[in-house]
Amino acid sequence: MKNKTLVAFGISVSSALLVILLSSTGVLEGLELKTLDFRFRHFSHPERASSNVVLVTIDEKSIDNFKQNGVAWPWSRDFYAQLVTYLHHGGAKVIAFDVLFSDPNACAQADSSETDGKFARAIAEAGNVILGVQLDTASILLSSSNPLVRQSRLSFQGADVQNQISSYATAVLPLADFQRSVFDLGVTDYHSDDDGICRQLPLFSKLGKSVFGQLGTSAFFASQQISTITANSTDAVDAGGTEIPLRAGNFLIDWYGRGGPGGCFKYYSIASLIESANAEEMHDSTLMSSPNFLPASTFKDKIVFVGSNAPGLLDLRNTPFTSISSYPGMEIHATLVSNLLQRDFLTRLPAGEIIAFLVLLSFLTTFNFLFNKNVYAVTVITIAVAGLWIGAALWLFSAKTVWLAIVTPEASIAISFLVSAVVSYSTEGKARRQLRDMFSRYLSPVVISEILEKSDTIELGGKEIQGTLFFSDIKDFTSISEKLAPHDLVVLLNEYFSFTTEVILRNGALLDKYIGDAIMAIFGAPISTNDHAVKACTAALEIQHLLKYNERLNRPDTPHLTTRIGINSGPVVVGNIGSSQRLDFTAIGDTVNLASRLEGLNKMYGTKIIISETTWKETAQVFFARELDVVRVKGKVEPVHIYELMAKKGDPLNGWEKEIDVFHDGLKRYRDRSFAQAKEVFQSILTRYPNDGPSQEYVTRCEGLIVEPPPADWDGVNVLHTK
Repeated sequence: MKNKTLVAFGISVSSALLVILLSSTGVLEGLELKTLDFRFRHFSHPERASSNVVLVTIDEKSIDNFKQNGVAWPWSRDFYAQLVTYLHHGGAKVIAFDVLFSDPNACAQADSSETDGKFARAIAEAGNVILGVQLDTASILLSSSNPLVRQSRLSFQGADVQNQISSYATAVLPLADFQRSVFDLGVTDYHSDDDGICRQLPLFSKLGKSVFGQLGTSAFFASQQISTITANSTDAVDAGGTEIPLRAGNFLIDWYGRGGPGGCFKYYSIASLIESANAEEMHDSTLMSSPNFLPASTFKDKIVFVGSNAPGLLDLRNTPFTSISSYPGMEIHATLVSNLLQRDFLTRLPAGEIIAFLVLLSFLTTFNFLFNKNVYAVTVITIAVAGLWIGAALWLFSAKTVWLAIVTPEASIAISFLVSAVVSYSTEGKARRQLRDMFSRYLSPVVISEILEKSDTIELGGKEIQGTLFFSDIKDFTSISEKLAPHDLVVLLNEYFSFTTEVILRNGALLDKYIGDAIMAIFGAPISTNDHAVKACTAALEIQHLLKYNERLNRPDTPHLTTRIGINSGPVVVGNIGSSQRLDFTAIGDTVNLASRLEGLNKMYGTKIIISETTWKETAQVFFARELDVVRVKGKVEPVHIYELMAKKGDPLNGWEKEIDVFHDGLKRYRDRSFAQAKEVFQSILTRYPNDGPSQEYVTRCEGLIVEPPPADWDGVNVLHTK
């Protein structure tokens, strides 16, 4: 025991170290990020997105609309001035542009100085406009020579978080007049992980000596009138009483759902807003009564982002939802500000805690494998532990916005399982294989497996289960054996047993034993199932079908074989029964005895498959059967209803669908002592099916009872005096 514990500890630590080594290469982290994307796509909460954050989009519809009215792209900044004035008059709290205004207006419809001046004055009058700054510039944008004339509004206190802020020497900035007019500037740079997916953003970026917030950060600070940032540690900052968690200076985005119109945030087409602004400016009642008119008050207390989602303007970004729908860049900033407003902070467990979990999970997996002898149970427990970890990770993500790693713990479980399997196979497995090989000729594989798994606790007794017993034998086997040479008889039996055994095992039964030409099988043991009766009946019908069409058993030189089957369901004791020198895994009890008797009753009724009432009740929805009789077998006081199993529902019955009801009518007349009428019913069946054994049996009975009527207390039960 002590040595096993040490081995388990060694395997668990080694497995955890291997996972940590793999993780350091970045391979597992890439997979982990994919699981995070999966969690966002399937367990995010669109309803948590702030309704106070809305988006005004430069979309294809707007571009086409203006083009039809003679206004080509790029538009005059008169439009943006008009939009800002409209939103300001409506009471918008913040207006943030995810648009670069780094060059004079190049539009051909108006003088740039005039239109830029209108835009600058509208910005200054509104007093709540944030314009975009691009720091991580592409070469095509480096032509901008606008100097930074607007200093940062932010000041930092406490721990030196500025050491984690990336610094930039140059940037694409708005025109100087715009900078002087705005409330603040916001960084619009797109950041992605190594796989090109955006999952985090830096809250702050440094340009020269000034620190500016991300566009969403600046919008949040403006809406809350925050200018001082306090940092008591390097992994969080306090902004106006809101503690914002960081990872290496970055903010993990808590995505709400798919992007674009119809997604998490309300979208407005800029064309409809310009039309509404015109209607309000002109006080045009006709335009204001249009269903497309939006009063400026629609945007009261809203944080409004203005940007593009037109594919031609190239501002669509990669996020965890890109595979579902395109994601406009401005919605990334909208998600950030909504996270800050709603305090939807995605937190990831520290690496130290994950390492501790890796060792624990590895140890549990290894301990389970080395100390649990049942391989099936080991596998199930390991899968359950792995599933519980995934379930916990999904629950923490959905309910608590916690990012619990999945890939490294699951890798730890898998590696521990594989290493433990190799160790177990090379030590205990060798001894177990030798024992199995030694007894495989003499005992059932099921019994051998139980001995191997429970060698320390093996007992003579058994346990009671609900199961179905199956007995079969070959009709007139004695006569058949007399006609064949011993060698030919063995060949015939082997062929018969080969296919019948294959059918029985395929339907999930335990083949108990061969008794001469008879077979005993148990359905529902040793593994308990709820459909044991259905499987037993299925096997019986398959055997009858194969006997009819098996070419090897229907050769001209081979006697035709007919097998008779008895099936009964109920409580049965199964287990290792015998002596301390020899055990047999078998079944005993009244259920077994009755199944054997039912098999023998086929001879009386001329049938092939007889099932008990308990079996019929469990299978009536699946099979056709007709009630044969009520019998009292020898040694039993209570009578038993018995049935002939005929076919599976949906399979052809060769006209018996209606005859079953006719037979039951004859059976009712027989039990009502109307023997002459019952005889006529059964004879009518025989005119159509002259070989129907049960009808022949009842005609013979009725003839005898007509001549010699039964006593007054006759209950219709057929009393059997022999086994």
